[in-house]
This record gives sequence, C-alpha cells and structure tokens, in this order.
Amino acid sequence: MILLFSATLFNLSLQAQKGSWFLGGAVGLSTGQNKEETNGNTRETGKSSTWSFSPEIGHFLTDRVQAGLAITLAGSKTDNQSNPINTISTQKSLGATIYTRYLFGKEAFRPYIGIKVSALPGNNKTTTGSNVQEAKTFNFLANINAGFGYGISNKFTVVGSFGFLGYNLTTYKPSGSNTKYKTSSFGLDASSLGERFNVGFYYTL
Repeated sequence: MILLFSATLFNLSLQAQKGSWFLGGAVGLSTGQNKEETNGNTRETGKSSTWSFSPEIGHFLTDRVQAGLAITLAGSKTDNQSNPINTISTQKSLGATIYTRYLFGKEAFRPYIGIKVSALPGNNKTTTGSNVQEAKTFNFLANINAGFGYGISNKFTVVGSFGFLGYNLTTYKPSGSNTKYKTSSFGLDASSLGERFNVGFYYTL
C-alpha cells in the first residue's frame, strides 16, 4: 500500500511581465509498505518513506522567458524486514536545481518548453544488526521538459509539466573505500527523470 502526498504553492503568474520576480516552493511525502502472504498468513516485509522540501525563487527575463533556482532538502528511510536481521537504510540530501522556460502564446493557456539541471549530494547510512555502513551519494539530472500553464483566475494558475528527454547520473561511495559505484541513464523515457507528470497550483500576490 502506498500513500502519496504532495503540495506546491507559488507566487507566480505565467502572464507576468519582464522584470517580475516569483517566490514559491514544494513539499512532498510518500510512504509505502510491503507484505508477504503464505498459506493465508500475512506478514510485513518492509516499510519505506520519503520526504522533500524545495523553496524556490525565479525571475522573468523577458515576457516569455523565465529562470529559477530551487534548493531541495530531501530524505528517505527504508526498513527491510524480509531477512532474519532487519536492514534499515536512511538517506539525507541537500542540493539545488536551476531551470529556464520559454512560454508560448499570450492567452490563459500557455504551453512551454524548458531545461532543468539538478545536483543533489547526500549521505546514506545502512544498519544491519550491529553492522553500520555509511556512504556518500550524489545525484545529477539534466533534462528537457515541456508543459503548460492555464490561468483559471487573476490570482490562480495551474501548471503541468513532465520530462521527456534527459540524463541522470547516480553515484554511491562507501566510507573508507576507494570504490565508487555509478549508475547513469539517457533517453526518452520520462520515468527515469522523476514523476511522469507533475501538477502545481500557482498563486499570484
């Protein structure tokens, strides 16, 4: 069973003029639980949770081009109970995202294309019984994304976005080791870039 919650609130108008600034942020929380059923008997085999908080500031360089910066603080915890000895893994990260978007049209509905680059270093701690393993992690993401903005009133705008072409690199380096593990991907699969589709409700002061 998975419970997912996310909220986004921005001081942003997609019809703003050159020189306008916008402030905002996003918060997300996700929890999950795994179960195993054998001969009618059910037992829990693991729990997981993730959270994130991203305050943001941006600027309209022109009437059509906006640029922004977001600082992201994120964490996760996984409790694997499928083995005789439970394994608990925690992750904490602090990084930044910069982006730019080009908006089309002047009406209430405005599609856009954009470029986003994120860097998120962090620390991982895995505990199995009395054994504790710590590691440095790093996630780099660059993608081209597209979406739309629709002004539903003078104050509120709904914005949808998704990634469709990008590169993702993840590294993992255990403490006290000279070995660094790397995983990278590049392609058209939006699922490798994060959420397939994201919707935010924007509010203009």
